[in-house]
Amino acid sequence: MLVDIAVPRNVAEDCKKIPNVQAYNVDDLKAIVANNTAMRQKEMIEAEERANNFREEELKKCTCKLANSNLSDKELKAVERLSHGIVNKLLHGPMAHLRKSESVEQNQAAVKELSSMFRLEDEDTPNGRSRRL
Repeated sequence: MLVDIAVPRNVAEDCKKIPNVQAYNVDDLKAIVANNTAMRQKEMIEAEERANNFREEELKKCTCKLANSNLSDKELKAVERLSHGIVNKLLHGPMAHLRKSESVEQNQAAVKELSSMFRLEDEDTPNGRSRRL
């Protein structure tokens, strides 16, 4: 395995044609970093979307229950802002942890931990229905 991080390059492109030789240069490494960054960003967006969907479902339930208590639109908006604030505070730490992950392995481990911690995978509820967060 040859890793050429020099600029200009020290290892010729045609060395990749030699059997059993793997050669990487700065551009290859940049592509890997960009791919890992994009993957991490995608996972963070998915986690935020799941959390927001869950928040909206719970807010609908709460709003239905509060509808009979004659709350004003202003008070209902306050409840919605409160739910946004709670979700944002809960997500801040895990998202910061994901942003710090430097390698693919660390990122995958962090995603697995957070998925388990927040039960983001499909699971069955006690009444037998499937629940997706």
